[in-house]
Amino acid sequence: MTMNIRPLTQSDFPACDAILSSAFGTLETRVPELQRYLAFQPDGWFVADVDGQPAGMVGAVDYGPFAYLGMMAVFQHQQGRGLGRALMEHCLAWLDTRGCPMTLLDASPAGALLYPKLGFVDDDRSDVWVQPTVASLKPERGGDIRVESLRPEDIPAVAAFDAPIFGAHRPAVIEAYRSEFPDRALVARDENGMIAGYLIVQWRRIGPWAACTSQAAEALLAAALSLPFEFGSPMTICTASNTAAAEILGRAGFRPERPHRHMRRGGAANPINHARIFGFASFAIG
Repeated sequence: MTMNIRPLTQSDFPACDAILSSAFGTLETRVPELQRYLAFQPDGWFVADVDGQPAGMVGAVDYGPFAYLGMMAVFQHQQGRGLGRALMEHCLAWLDTRGCPMTLLDASPAGALLYPKLGFVDDDRSDVWVQPTVASLKPERGGDIRVESLRPEDIPAVAAFDAPIFGAHRPAVIEAYRSEFPDRALVARDENGMIAGYLIVQWRRIGPWAACTSQAAEALLAAALSLPFEFGSPMTICTASNTAAAEILGRAGFRPERPHRHMRRGGAANPINHARIFGFASFAIG
């Protein structure tokens, strides 16, 4: 076996889409996600070629205080040959050369066997919450939260709101999702007009979704569930430590599936305020 790890390019998207489908057992295309992630971090995504053919991939987005690593995948027929470890070591070495102090990821049960050997420790648990039947949500909490469209001119203020919650400044990520889903981007404001939360409703996944109160998070979810979902049951990703999210999602008919281990390499503590993150954008970039 001859293996070579190199940077991912747009010409690799079809092959990487097939790798991800094989590794994760999914049917939907991941090409739009690959395009998005490569734009966020053009030098942070890698492909492993075996005998000249793509066989695996991985990547990371370096936010500065930490990086988020994801889409670690190998064709099923190529698994067990050390490709996953080689890809991880290559990506982590790239992050080390950048001086990134911490790397976060969400490990599936299969991946969790490898990551402790590479210096990762458990930090939390991440669950996929799925609403089997699309249903509306009537907020239980009163108050003066209003939900409106997130406009381009709102991005600086939303990014400033998000930064202490996510643990890093990511206006480009928020703007990219808002641009891709302009009619499905929401912001919540309190009675004084101050931002209390925001949410991007992707075609199926709900997130990124952050709020400073459960009331704002609930109002955002209620608005999100009034939109059409044409690509499967609505779903979101949040950590087990956010008990308020579990309560809100449970009342809306969501159920937890596919638990992952939220893991950290480096640093003394995870900078993400999980009590205020109600839905991640994805497992790949946080």
